[in-house]
Amino acid sequence: MRLWRTAFPGILGILLLISCTGSSPSTRPASSLSGEVVTVYRTPNCGCCGEYIRYLRDQGVAVHVIERDDLTPLKRQWGVPESMWSCHTSRLGPYVIEGHVPLEAIARLWTERPDARGIALPGMPPGSPGMGGHRTGPLTIYLLTADGQAHPWMKW
Repeated sequence: MRLWRTAFPGILGILLLISCTGSSPSTRPASSLSGEVVTVYRTPNCGCCGEYIRYLRDQGVAVHVIERDDLTPLKRQWGVPESMWSCHTSRLGPYVIEGHVPLEAIARLWTERPDARGIALPGMPPGSPGMGGHRTGPLTIYLLTADGQAHPWMKW
């Protein structure tokens, strides 16, 4: 019994150390983007865009920022339907990522590589990455197809 009392704190410490150094859900998605750079196009005075960039970087994503006074031409060029527009537009490889899309959706896009233009979380919903407030329910991320349509793709 004495051995157990002296060994238990050490064993408990080792188990805690192992559990703290393992992958957590917030770090797993970024690992699938290892070596990739997400380019975020934003307007110079948008505060939530800056918060979204901070969110991605805090998750371990390499981010390149390009500021433009008007993102409308890019959104049109990349085939983002107006109903899906948000305050910033990002690119990862051939894909467009419109709005405050969570990292889990970006990682899924990059892993699955669907035949699509990209994904979108339209508007600026409260509780989405980079936005203040709280979600009142799941948010729908849409897949932007090559024919200009948007279809529900993932709940977050």
